[in-house]
Amino acid sequence: MKIAFVGSEDLVFPFKSLGAEIIPVEGKDIEDIKKEIEKSKYAVVFVFEDIFKKLEESTDITERTDINIVPIPGLKGSKGYGEKRIAEMVKKAVGMEIGGFK
Repeated sequence: MKIAFVGSEDLVFPFKSLGAEIIPVEGKDIEDIKKEIEKSKYAVVFVFEDIFKKLEESTDITERTDINIVPIPGLKGSKGYGEKRIAEMVKKAVGMEIGGFK
């Protein structure tokens, strides 16, 4: 199972020591990042929230069902994208909102 982390190099580099692949975003536009995610067929892609928001706004990759993209908080803390995305996924899967999500 291939796992990747997407974000600034200083945030993603430590995950390389855990065996994950990393996709540093410096010098790349959103389309380049999207192509890199798609070409390698990762099972799970963890994307720091600032990059996730840009992916979500400018591409359709976050809506695909064959790529599991999970937003994670950056150094400044959570902006709520991960919780919102999980709530949306649960709602799609079961047809209603459940749990403590708003």
